[in-house]
Amino acid sequence: MRIVCIGNMNNIIAPSAQYLAEMGHDVDLFLLHEFDHFRPEAEYNDANDIKFNIKKIDMDFGEVMKVDIKILKQYFLGYDFYIGTDYSPALLARLNLRLDYFAWAGTDLFEWPFYKSNYILPKIWEVDKLRSSVLQKIGIRNAKFLPMSINNDFILEALKKVKIKGSIINPLPFIYYPNLLANRTGKEEIISKILKLRENSNLLLVQQSRQWWFSAPDNVSKGNDIFIKGLHKFKKENRNIKFTLILFEYGGDVTKTKELIDKLGLEKNVFWVPKMHRKDLLQILRLADIGVGQFGKESWYLYCSNAEIISSRISYLGYRKDDYYESKKVELYPMINASNEYEICDALNSYLLNRNNYKKDSEKAFIWLMNYNQNSFIEGINRIINSPTSKHLSLNNYLIIKIYFIYTWFIKVLNILLIKLNVFSKKVIL
Repeated sequence: MRIVCIGNMNNIIAPSAQYLAEMGHDVDLFLLHEFDHFRPEAEYNDANDIKFNIKKIDMDFGEVMKVDIKILKQYFLGYDFYIGTDYSPALLARLNLRLDYFAWAGTDLFEWPFYKSNYILPKIWEVDKLRSSVLQKIGIRNAKFLPMSINNDFILEALKKVKIKGSIINPLPFIYYPNLLANRTGKEEIISKILKLRENSNLLLVQQSRQWWFSAPDNVSKGNDIFIKGLHKFKKENRNIKFTLILFEYGGDVTKTKELIDKLGLEKNVFWVPKMHRKDLLQILRLADIGVGQFGKESWYLYCSNAEIISSRISYLGYRKDDYYESKKVELYPMINASNEYEICDALNSYLLNRNNYKKDSEKAFIWLMNYNQNSFIEGINRIINSPTSKHLSLNNYLIIKIYFIYTWFIKVLNILLIKLNVFSKKVIL
């Protein structure tokens, strides 16, 4: 079967492409505007181990309407199954095609489908944005399946606003898990330094998610500052405990985090490393006692960073609203749960007293992850992939797109007329 995967933001699609290629399918992965550390090659020691074909769409961020429609047809017509993230719903909607799996990465779900102009008459430069937005919304709405964890009401509200028709199923694999067993080379100099820190620390912690708390909206803040404050409280209570926190120079608030660390006197306890490929990141995680997740306003069940932590068979410390997931009938895997600086401090104290029990819990969490994020995908995709359904948008939604494009054409015409009228008025005055 010919399968196309579109986009790889947050490493969210390439693992599935590899699994599908290993199953014997002919798989193409089209990269959009990926960062270097989200390129498929960042996952493998040897690029020859990649079983799928890597292609590239020549488009910049947000330029859905800039890609020639003939090029899109050349790229995407003729496939049997469509998987995508990022702008893939909009790109396919331009061709009256629907995604089989839409795995959102973030703003592609809760921001891009809802773009609105701040002007009574939208400006001419906004027309492409408006069109991309409606294409994205309708593309998501028509996706057959949304592989995702039931994370929080913020995400569910975005799905409700889009008016999705598809079914929510377990997420696509966040990692190509067989790679966990591969020997890795990686950043030898950095690894050597961390090994020394490991030897000289009673507790080694790693937080690999980006630093985004000072400038982030409440709903998507990583809560890095909350963890730093909890660590400060832990240090005050444990003057004789040697601990090290590994942080990555990644995210919009790295400088603010460094300022907070200096203010709280934690600079000697923190070791910063540069942003790196996942194959190297996983090497560092395996050396840690605890992998640190998010502590923002919203609770998250499973996402890329904590999948990396759990797959490394170390303890995962983060915020999870357990009663919410219990009400959704979701299985709770073992973790160290904390929601504020006081609970974070208590959790670290508890770990030091019950280290062996937490290690057993991390093994249980790993088994859960393999069942939830690998085995269920393999079982589900084999069942779904052969189910015949329409490849096209619903007629109603296809007509909405056509009508909206006519409406935005009139916006362009009105803008042009107003510009000409303004020029004419100036000439008359002169």
